[in-house]
Amino acid sequence: MLKKIFLLLVLGLLPFTPLAGGADPAPAEYCQADEDGEKRPGDRAALAGVEVGRIFWDVTIADPWALAGRLGVIEETYCDMVRQGVTPEMVLAFRGGATRLLNADPQHLPEELREGAAEVQRHLQTMLERPGVQMEACYIAMGRVPLEPENLMPGVKAVGNTFLSAMGYGQKGYVSIPIY
Repeated sequence: MLKKIFLLLVLGLLPFTPLAGGADPAPAEYCQADEDGEKRPGDRAALAGVEVGRIFWDVTIADPWALAGRLGVIEETYCDMVRQGVTPEMVLAFRGGATRLLNADPQHLPEELREGAAEVQRHLQTMLERPGVQMEACYIAMGRVPLEPENLMPGVKAVGNTFLSAMGYGQKGYVSIPIY
């Protein structure tokens, strides 16, 4: 019987769950339990052998309400990784019109964007509290908004060119996912 279990583990046909006392991939308190978590299918085939999930989110959506919706899915993706034993490492890189939504002072935004931008920033603050999440804004795009680095919301760092970030992170094993 033990030989059979060992063989199934080696062949990857039986999932391995570490014994209690092992380190969580990321603190579970950042991810609340889903109501449908028990019914929801897993991603076993795609995640087989994956210990760390590296995602470079290429964010350009300038509409704050559309972006807030996508950020909700990014948050869910983070928790799905944690739930399935994968350690998330995420970079959210903002360029184009999305950079204007990162202004720490909403008075610099048009009136019609302020409420939506506040919602975007609430999502981003939640994400920044999670281990393995970092955010950056493209300085080239910031110059077109205009937005100075010192006026970025806390936790977002200015980088020279997010195209170079995409290239660099890609070469470090991050998968680039566009959020357009």
